[in-house]
Amino acid sequence: MRKNWKNKGLWVGLLMLVWLVGCSSDGKQQKQGPANPNNHAGHDHAPTGKAGQATEYTCPMHPQIVQNEPGSCPICGMDLVKKVQPGAGDSVAVDADLKALLQPTNALVVANVATVQPERRTESVTLTANGIVTYDTRRLYTIPARYGGRIEKLYVRYAYQPIRKGQKLLELYSPDLVTAQRELLYLLEADGTNIPLIAAARQKLRLLGLTDGQIDEVVKRRQPSYSLAVFSPYDGYVVEGSSAAPAPAMPAPSGGGTSAGGMTGGGMGGSSTDEVVFSAAPSAPASSGVMDGALQVREGQYVQTGQTLFQVVNPTRLWAEFRLYAQDAARLKPGTPLTISFTGSGTPIQRARVDFVVPFFASGGTDASSQFVTIRAYLSGANGPRVGQLAKATLRQPVPNALWIPATAVLELGTERVAFVKEGGAFRPVRVQTGAQSGTLVAVTRGLTEGQAIARNAQFLIDSESFVNVTPTTP
Repeated sequence: MRKNWKNKGLWVGLLMLVWLVGCSSDGKQQKQGPANPNNHAGHDHAPTGKAGQATEYTCPMHPQIVQNEPGSCPICGMDLVKKVQPGAGDSVAVDADLKALLQPTNALVVANVATVQPERRTESVTLTANGIVTYDTRRLYTIPARYGGRIEKLYVRYAYQPIRKGQKLLELYSPDLVTAQRELLYLLEADGTNIPLIAAARQKLRLLGLTDGQIDEVVKRRQPSYSLAVFSPYDGYVVEGSSAAPAPAMPAPSGGGTSAGGMTGGGMGGSSTDEVVFSAAPSAPASSGVMDGALQVREGQYVQTGQTLFQVVNPTRLWAEFRLYAQDAARLKPGTPLTISFTGSGTPIQRARVDFVVPFFASGGTDASSQFVTIRAYLSGANGPRVGQLAKATLRQPVPNALWIPATAVLELGTERVAFVKEGGAFRPVRVQTGAQSGTLVAVTRGLTEGQAIARNAQFLIDSESFVNVTPTTP
């Protein structure tokens, strides 16, 4: 009995000890709070966010899984993350300045750059144009065959051989000419008193190209001449019958448009054709069919009536032809003084005047900026330039009452030009049309008005042309 009571007391003591240890750990846990801060067991409210709303958790891969407490996704097992509530984050009020900055980049280009206003005044511009020295066509003569026949003797042997007026060029046998001589001799023998018929026979020989001296020689000898000489009626140089005077090649902009100080081939409506290049290098005037300076006319060759035997060029007076952009030549008139220099020949500079402005455009392209006007000045060929020589003309003319801006304020975009007008805190691209250029200034003929503030340096505003979207303007 005594042992049983002892065993029962031992078991009761152990139970009391276990009960005391459990109560002590439970008290500590209540003082320290829950080990997991996200464990809201025992609380009577749900987790809340900054705005007082209940915090929700979702799966990044499966957004349809939404819970009010952290955990794992039942589909993929990923940890749930807090779900961002709509409208969360800091908000900023958008004022007028910020609204301008938020415009699309292809509508407004924003920069803090210096501005300038267009000024209306009169400026004197310098025009330069490339050209070529060519024949004066009024001194380009043709020597035709007035009767058909065979060349018996040729005295002109090579192209560009100098000849003088009255010099013998060739001897020609012609059956028609022999017949006309016999008619005159027959009238003299059969009806020597018939003055009208004899005068008509003489006139016929004159029209065939015989001189009075040759006719008198036939009458004196009383025999027809079977080989008659052809004399030159002009001074100059002999060229082939089919040769033509050289003309300046069509100038082409290196990029399209008019030339200027900032011109790169088309430039920005400038005042110079310095950048105009020839589409083909002009060569010295050459005769069609001339080989090594020889002529195609040969002894023993038959020619027909009216066939051109030679062309004779008198180079004592020449033309210098230049091509200007149409807008540069708009105010150009005959009599305008110009200075002509010659490329790489040592020929001294000549001063001349514009003698003729061709009344038609020479088109080098499909747009208006590729139209050219040809001007002509007369030069003295004595100890001066040669035909086919390159030349450059420089002339000045005033541009009255024009709107001028810095050339750097215009941006070249291929076939069009733009300037940036300041509106509020931003710059808007505006299509402009430019004219002549004077130094660092360029005249604007369309697109801008006085009082507008434009960017002084248009190139500074962009790093790519793709940012500029020009709004079409009504004409």
